[in-house]
Amino acid sequence: MVDRIKITKRTIDAIPLQAPGRSPKFYRDSELRGFGLKVTGHSKVFIVERRVSGKVRRVTIGTYGAWTPDNARAKAQQLLAEMAQGEVPTDKKRQERVRGVTLREAFGQYVQVRELTPKTIREYQRAVELYLADWADRPLTSITREKVSERFNSLAEERGAATANSVMRSLRAIVQFAIQHYGSPERPLLRENPVLILSHTRAWKRVPRRQGCLRPADLGPWMGAVQELGNTTLRDYLLFLLFTGLRREEAASLTWEQVDLPNRMVTITKTKNHDPLELPLPEFLVELLIRRREEARQTDSPFVFSSSGAKGYVQDPRGALAAVAKRTGISVTIHDLRRTFITIADSLDISAYALKRLVNHRTDRGDVTAGYIVSGVERLREPMERIARAILAQASGSDSPPFR
Repeated sequence: MVDRIKITKRTIDAIPLQAPGRSPKFYRDSELRGFGLKVTGHSKVFIVERRVSGKVRRVTIGTYGAWTPDNARAKAQQLLAEMAQGEVPTDKKRQERVRGVTLREAFGQYVQVRELTPKTIREYQRAVELYLADWADRPLTSITREKVSERFNSLAEERGAATANSVMRSLRAIVQFAIQHYGSPERPLLRENPVLILSHTRAWKRVPRRQGCLRPADLGPWMGAVQELGNTTLRDYLLFLLFTGLRREEAASLTWEQVDLPNRMVTITKTKNHDPLELPLPEFLVELLIRRREEARQTDSPFVFSSSGAKGYVQDPRGALAAVAKRTGISVTIHDLRRTFITIADSLDISAYALKRLVNHRTDRGDVTAGYIVSGVERLREPMERIARAILAQASGSDSPPFR
């Protein structure tokens, strides 16, 4: 309900507050069109209302007491004049605030809203706080196409092509998120993502795909050195990676709740593509996990590969890999173990659909047939066991692997 009154100190004092639970009541000034008073159960607030771009918009001036009727009326005249020009003061303030959003703020919001893996968060954080540190507290709107090109070229020259590509991919993702999150079709934050200049000019650097993996002649010495590691957790972790093809974080963060020894399988819930993975366990890993389970009964850790670190599970196996490399002369990365698993599987002529499911790769969107194939854990058990036998056979150089 709206009443029309002359808004003065006397008339405002005479208006009672609304009873608890009642809706606000509005009073319009009889002299200045658009000027009004909103009365609730605990306050009396000066407002202005006017149609802007076909919609009635309301702007709050302030509370009676903090504002006098005369001061509020003068402010109302100013606001109504701005609204007559098509500007809503609250929208204008919000736009000014949005245009001041910094790269660091956008990154913080991005991490909160999006479901990202710890590895992705670390990559983005490294890009923002190390390679783009001088941009971190500047408004996103100050990052131009020219600046992106200059920084990209300098990174490529000083840090290498792979780093330059990675940093700019991170920046592109954060800026694109900010455009959608903070802007609107009527008032976009940016007309275009400035990182797109690298695509428009075909400036992205070609980085040869890494091809590292354990060759057949390397498997025996490498596995032998791994099994002699003093740290049994890292020993078993490296072997687990080799025999499953899992990504480092998927295996490292594995909990005993995800292990089903009676059914010889594990369930990976947090994966890179967010698709859960039920993976059968070959006999070699079943025996490995039984040994670990016996050792784990002496601790309270929920993790299969527990550690005293902050996260409670193994984080950096590079020291162990370096020790193995020093002993054998065979240097590999964690991801090389995944490549080894895939390479051996491919050599066994395992079906493409089974292999993609084992390593949790999504099939091509255009592959209609793949959409009808459901590879359950039992369908994957035989190819998984074949891969394990091939790894052990190559490691021993015979059909009677010595590794147990």
